[in-house]
Amino acid sequence: LRLTVMNFLQFAVWGSYLTCIGNFLGRVGLGDQISWFYVVQGIVSIFMPAIIGAIADKFVQPQRMLGISHLIAGALMLFAGMYARQMGQTIEFAPLFAIYTLSVAFYMPTIALSYSVAYSVLESRGEDTVTAFPPIRVWGTVGFICSMLACDFAGFQHNAMQFVQSAALSLILGLYCF
Repeated sequence: LRLTVMNFLQFAVWGSYLTCIGNFLGRVGLGDQISWFYVVQGIVSIFMPAIIGAIADKFVQPQRMLGISHLIAGALMLFAGMYARQMGQTIEFAPLFAIYTLSVAFYMPTIALSYSVAYSVLESRGEDTVTAFPPIRVWGTVGFICSMLACDFAGFQHNAMQFVQSAALSLILGLYCF
């Protein structure tokens, strides 16, 4: 059950903004820069998992590193949401993009870390990861969809509250990891 909750929240964090960030950016006049918000996820996904993974391998238990990364990513995403809400229609690209980039830089490694933690737990229980993990991973997809729908139903797809929703879920998961 704990691994299922972890996977649900892991992808709910991402589902809060991934599909609707473009709607928000377009509404506040940053439509020409939408692609950069998606590009930066790919860029940080290349090197940040290796850096955070190396830290987790040598200095910090993966479960704790997962929690720390989520707390940092969540705090930064909350800051992005607060900045965007405060600025209203006068949001500047550079500050929002910088905060978002830092948040995503700490979020993207958590995907691999959550898998590592889940595999370690399953192996410590003597379970076969090949058969035990897929049903757990399905709950990540469910979490993504539920979070995306919650964002849509709450009317957050066109405002900065999508960042706040993501931050809240990330902070909850960060604490849950401890």
